[in-house]
Amino acid sequence: MSLTLRAGFRRLFLAALLVALCAGTARALSVSTVTRPDTDSLIFQFSRPGAYPTIARTGPAEITLTFPPGILAKEEKPEAVDFKSSRLIEALREKGDTLVVRLKTDAFGFVGWPQGEQELKLQVYRDPAGANWTASPRAQQGPDTMSPSRAAPAPQTSSALKLPVTPPSNKPGPLHLPPLPATLTDKKGPERARPGGPLPPPERAGKAPDAPKEPFYAVPYSLRATVMHVSADKSPTLRPTGMEAPALANARTPSALAPATPSTTPGGSGAGEYRVKLPPIPPAVAAAGESRGAVTPPGTPPPAPNKTAAAPPSDAAHGATPHGDVAKAEAPAGKPHGAEGETPPPVEEDHDANVLIAAQAEKLAGNYETAKNMLINLKNAPGLKPELREETLHTLAGLYIDMYKDDPVAHYDEIQGALLEAMNANTNSYRVPEALLQLGMLNLRAGNLPEAKGYFNVLTRKYPTDANVPLINFYWGEYYFDRGEYKKAAKEYKDLIEKFPESKYVREGAMGLSKTLVRLGQYKEASQIADYINKRWPRYYVEFPTILRIDGDIAYKNGDFKKARDDYLTFYNMTPKAKDTDLVLARLGDIYAKLGKRPAAVDFYNMAVKDYPNQEGGLIAKMRLAEQGVHDQPTVSEMFSLFDKPQQESPETIYEGIIRDHPNSPLAPLAQIKLAMWHLYRQNYPESLKAAARFLERYPKNELAPKAEEVAVTAFEKMAGDLIDHKDYPRLVAAYKDNPVLAANRGLLSDKTRLGLALAYLRTGDERSALAEALPFIGPRENDNGNMALALTMNVYRKEKAWRDIVELAKKVRNWKFGPTRRRELEYDVAEALENLGDSTRARALWQRLAGDELLETEKRCYAMYFMAKSAMAGKDLERAELYAGQAAFMFKETGQDPDKRKASLNILVEATRGLGQYNKALKWAEEYASLCKEGDDDWASNRLRIAAIQRAMGDAEGWRKTLTALRDAAPNSFYGRMAASDLATSGLQQSLNALTQKP
Repeated sequence: MSLTLRAGFRRLFLAALLVALCAGTARALSVSTVTRPDTDSLIFQFSRPGAYPTIARTGPAEITLTFPPGILAKEEKPEAVDFKSSRLIEALREKGDTLVVRLKTDAFGFVGWPQGEQELKLQVYRDPAGANWTASPRAQQGPDTMSPSRAAPAPQTSSALKLPVTPPSNKPGPLHLPPLPATLTDKKGPERARPGGPLPPPERAGKAPDAPKEPFYAVPYSLRATVMHVSADKSPTLRPTGMEAPALANARTPSALAPATPSTTPGGSGAGEYRVKLPPIPPAVAAAGESRGAVTPPGTPPPAPNKTAAAPPSDAAHGATPHGDVAKAEAPAGKPHGAEGETPPPVEEDHDANVLIAAQAEKLAGNYETAKNMLINLKNAPGLKPELREETLHTLAGLYIDMYKDDPVAHYDEIQGALLEAMNANTNSYRVPEALLQLGMLNLRAGNLPEAKGYFNVLTRKYPTDANVPLINFYWGEYYFDRGEYKKAAKEYKDLIEKFPESKYVREGAMGLSKTLVRLGQYKEASQIADYINKRWPRYYVEFPTILRIDGDIAYKNGDFKKARDDYLTFYNMTPKAKDTDLVLARLGDIYAKLGKRPAAVDFYNMAVKDYPNQEGGLIAKMRLAEQGVHDQPTVSEMFSLFDKPQQESPETIYEGIIRDHPNSPLAPLAQIKLAMWHLYRQNYPESLKAAARFLERYPKNELAPKAEEVAVTAFEKMAGDLIDHKDYPRLVAAYKDNPVLAANRGLLSDKTRLGLALAYLRTGDERSALAEALPFIGPRENDNGNMALALTMNVYRKEKAWRDIVELAKKVRNWKFGPTRRRELEYDVAEALENLGDSTRARALWQRLAGDELLETEKRCYAMYFMAKSAMAGKDLERAELYAGQAAFMFKETGQDPDKRKASLNILVEATRGLGQYNKALKWAEEYASLCKEGDDDWASNRLRIAAIQRAMGDAEGWRKTLTALRDAAPNSFYGRMAASDLATSGLQQSLNALTQKP
């Protein structure tokens, strides 16, 4: 044996020894991974040599390594491997004598080879052709590009298979849809929220903590300071300190302050008679039948007032009020009446009593400061008799009330201190009820409602028969009336009348109830109360002329214009400079206009404009003169006809002046709505919409609010038509969003405008709002608006890929009568949606119909062909797959769209013809597939390997070798380049082995 041969055997022995030593040290199966950009590798190291498995693909995303029986049982289980960073491999599990590798995709290829005697490497790479894998025996054997001698299967003969053609149907009809399930869920992901549909209900939050409860005596519009429990001399707040706790605890019950119930306060005029139990009229008064004096026109001196009549009340701002601030009750029998009006004893002159009388005289004369100094000095005088001290303190308290009657709240402490000191001087005095009433009134005006209720409650409880008790209801009625709470005011006046029918203040209560019912719009009921006042106290108007104006308002609202005229004229003649005279003059002009006496109406209007140009009556008169009539319930058509007439002064100037200079006037809402109508008449639609929206913002509860909504909607309708014609969609959307009145009255908009708004939303990118406007038009019945809305909605759904919504919408309209073109479009949309939802079975019926429809656009028909080819390939119908895929590839090429789908169609062609044994066709399609790939990409390299396999199957060994050589040289360091080199090297070794073993 030569030295060389010996050296060779020695090396072989050392290598075998090294392998044996390594095998002895490895005790368990180990698994490691290597991840690269285009591949994942699994490296298995065994404890014993010779553990070589059979490797095969056994599922769409599964590779199985099958070992000889008992091999894996001798190996200890490997440690768990983390595949989180792996690009293709998802998991590895042991199952009997097999190891199963789970992949993350079905588009892969794989190759495995031994590395030494105890190591195995499995490499997985991306391969689009892998997605077409089917569980055939030939596929389970794994890829093979290494056996040139493998016999090629005999080419299968193609049958005369032709593409099915869908018969054209030009008659309108329903959609041809497969049976659709009740609900659909996207199998490729979580169910999407339905665009434009209702949002899921929000999660119920935990129960919020209870809000702080409103105080028992809280009034929404009162402002109170914080209660501080300190002595009276240190208290900075407006609170009474002389009242005991029980007095506050027994405050007015909530029922006394609650709004009037429907049974006592109807909702408005005509809703039913206002039920109030009025005291009977004395027979003597009813028989007297006194009547008012004759009515004289303005300018005639008013008649001299009756000298025997009492003077009008000093406080006429609230309407009828009792004489003086508070009517004093008569002193009980046996009680002194004080020093006022008494004659000093003739025997002995009382100096202090004379001072008190003098101070009272100064008070009556209006010399308040002098009277104040005299009373304070007298109060502080030593040895003052108790009865004089009591009267002095009450007189001083009354002085403060008179001095500060215009702003009693600013002098709250001074007035309250004086009243409490006077009341505490003699708690059994007959003057205490009056002091309690004054304290309640003071706190009422200051907004201290609990304190006011407390004082009134003490007065009611301790002195229930006192003549001042009915005034509690009267002053509460005045309080609520001044704050616009007319229902509560009406209840207080009603309680006064019904609870105290014998009181002399029933008259004031009835008058208050009458004016309150006027504010509530219950003119019929107000007329009944006014008629009672006139019959019960026929000369009341002499004492309180304001009742004439209230009677005039009631008669005017009830349509009795002649009586209203007489009442207004009498009021004007008696008090030509009284408050609200401007309104009376304007109203007289309205009455004469309604009676058809236009010259007299113009005279009264001119008087109001001349004497009261900047007051409400003068402004009304200006409006009447400009509009040439009374138009307090304006309509668009009515005002348009007025605006067509020549104007002495621009209505716009008058309206804007009223709104600008008198925003709180009752006339302001009327001017605002007429200004909106004026802009509408001038075709200035944006300004008209703005004016109407401003009206609703400022006067949402006004009776003219519906007319403002009508003007706003009309202006927007006109503006929308112009903007849509000019395709100015952003301005249209901005106008709608900037005016909430339009959204609140969306039902008043025409269908055309709402669809135009939906289109504007779509063009400005707001698909959600576009759907909200369009979806309501889509219902069971078909119409033109529904078709427009359907087209818009489908456009949004396609753009958002809302596949489930497309199917649901198609189910909703499937029975509409569609024309052939529209039917094709919708059936295509449904097929595409079903395909994307993973419901290929139902989609296939539609794709088959669409693929055979020669009138369908090529841009859409190519997809129908592709999905039919894919379906046929999955069903192993290779001939049909070749037919559809060929059409799809041609159409995708012709239209130049979706290169990926064109490549997928070519891939189906390659595999279908390859499976049919038509290798020439397969090679042709593979070459066309290669032209769409970029050299160096994974799909390019994998396709070159596939071309080589086809060439080898054809018996073209030379072409096979050239293809692999080119691939190896083009990318020597890539995975596919190494595979090509390995195949070429293996082929060379095989040829050498064949040559060595060939017999000579």
